[in-house]
Amino acid sequence: MTPGAPLLWRPVLLRALVALAFGLTTVFWAEPGPLGMCLALAVYFLASAAGQYWIVRTMALPRRDSRRVMLQGAAGILAVGGVMVAISASSVVAAWLGGVALAVLGAAELFAAIRKPAGNSGEKLALASDWRISGVLAMGTGILLPFFAAAGPHAMLGVAGGGALMTGALWALSALTLRHDGGTAKAQ
Repeated sequence: MTPGAPLLWRPVLLRALVALAFGLTTVFWAEPGPLGMCLALAVYFLASAAGQYWIVRTMALPRRDSRRVMLQGAAGILAVGGVMVAISASSVVAAWLGGVALAVLGAAELFAAIRKPAGNSGEKLALASDWRISGVLAMGTGILLPFFAAAGPHAMLGVAGGGALMTGALWALSALTLRHDGGTAKAQ
């Protein structure tokens, strides 16, 4: 198990709550408009990037570990994408930049889930199976987002919010599992 795994549930829960809050916002927001959509996406991207960064820091992967580099780089790209989407206030820019940022995050999570550590130490990451699912969801959402740019802000928020709700449910279950497993390990 990865060092810091007993405390890993906290940043995972933060990421889940961010995704669920964004997803629920998109469900109940009837007419967001381009500016509202861009600001909502920007806040979601920035908060998700912060959660991802906190997760990687808590896992305490070695500095030269390619999984750490990929995950932190993807978090950085997601944060920059969030800032650019907020500045642009354009549906087309939000669709393409947001799509690329989500696809890069998904690819990084898939890479981290599949990549074996150097030296074949047999170390299994606590989130490897969750990253496989989350990576596919993020890549799928990122790939679909540009196709809905012409449909308007409500449709784009629907696509991004749907992906966020599924990802949020996954990360909430993961956080609860990590919390339970961490409590079991302390009791032994």
